[in-house]
Amino acid sequence: MTLFTKKSDENKNEETTSTLGARIAELRKKKGYTQEEFSDMLGVSPQAVSKWENDLSCPDIMLIPQIASILGITTDELLTGKAPEKVPAEEKTEIKASADASKLKLRIQVLHPSKKPVNISLPLLLVKKIARIGNGISGIVGSDALSGKQMEQILSLVDNGISGEILNIVAEDDTNVIIEIS
Repeated sequence: MTLFTKKSDENKNEETTSTLGARIAELRKKKGYTQEEFSDMLGVSPQAVSKWENDLSCPDIMLIPQIASILGITTDELLTGKAPEKVPAEEKTEIKASADASKLKLRIQVLHPSKKPVNISLPLLLVKKIARIGNGISGIVGSDALSGKQMEQILSLVDNGISGEILNIVAEDDTNVIIEIS
């Protein structure tokens, strides 16, 4: 994956280099956020945002989806600087209904130090249907640990081709929740 891309300026017929930091700075400013406001949204310091924008460091990989979401672009567009290709609606439907998509599973593992582990494995197409109904996954897990809004965000990652371990959180009581798409 490249963090630097060549962009041609049609008016000047010259190429300029666009870095990840430059893209973050440009998009943040377009949205009207200060570095401090942007950093508060991400739970990082304004200095961290400044370092990213000046190409002194890169954001943590776990922040990339959140940064892209706040800036209103895809993670691919954030990382590569290239706008996603427009896919006709007919092709999108075909992709979602493909055999590969029907084999994907949402796996949730809840590990608590003093309790038996809870392992849930559901076909992703079923999870999508449940999410559309509006129940989220809380009825399955037995708590409000994963709201409908959070479930929608996870499903949007899947729709954008993301799979693997999506979430790994350790709570204050040492409960570990792992969500995976595979």
